[in-house]
Amino acid sequence: MKTNTVEVIDRGMKCLSDNIGARDAEIFIATILRERFDYTMWRRGLIDDIDSFDKLDSFVNKSKKRAVFKGSPQITI
Repeated sequence: MKTNTVEVIDRGMKCLSDNIGARDAEIFIATILRERFDYTMWRRGLIDDIDSFDKLDSFVNKSKKRAVFKGSPQITI
């Protein structure tokens, strides 16, 4: 299954809107664009000390407990 760029953008915007709301999704995207945010570098900083599968499992389990998405969008972008 090949996904094109438009489909990825549509799914990403729906995910953001569904989880943080349309307004906060717009703020998020505007901030990322304005600040020249490097997602890859940011994520790399979170996992620099992971050097084994045990540490990776621990990181994933902790992340699942902390990752709570909230939002009640009025519209889907």
